[in-house]
Amino acid sequence: MRILSIILVLAIIIACPAQTAIEPAIPEQVPAPVQEPSRGERVLMMEATAYCYGNITKTGTSPVEGRTIAVDPEVIPLGSKVYVSCDTWPEIDGTYVAEDTGGAIKGNIIDVYMQDYDDCIQWGRRQVEVRVLETER
Repeated sequence: MRILSIILVLAIIIACPAQTAIEPAIPEQVPAPVQEPSRGERVLMMEATAYCYGNITKTGTSPVEGRTIAVDPEVIPLGSKVYVSCDTWPEIDGTYVAEDTGGAIKGNIIDVYMQDYDDCIQWGRRQVEVRVLETER
């Protein structure tokens, strides 16, 4: 019986292909390049809506098209200067001041002040890049 077991083990060893310890080379994973902001700036991809109502902002200023945005102060402090750019509406690109807040503006959302209601409707919701230039504390 013992000889039969040894023969069976040898038959299995001979019949099975040898496993090699050599593994195929795995390409080194290179991290995606990160756009480094200059001067310690933060760059955020955000959703942007538009509004055209209101006479006084949260900071006590009158809203001005091309200057005023509403923000979540937990993300961008009020009074901060930011540069907003949009690939699909480049006319909006420029420096803004975080002067206002809004009930629906939570997290990575900004609200761009526009004078014209029809422009606000045409704007809808868009992805924008927000570069925080100066932060008020």
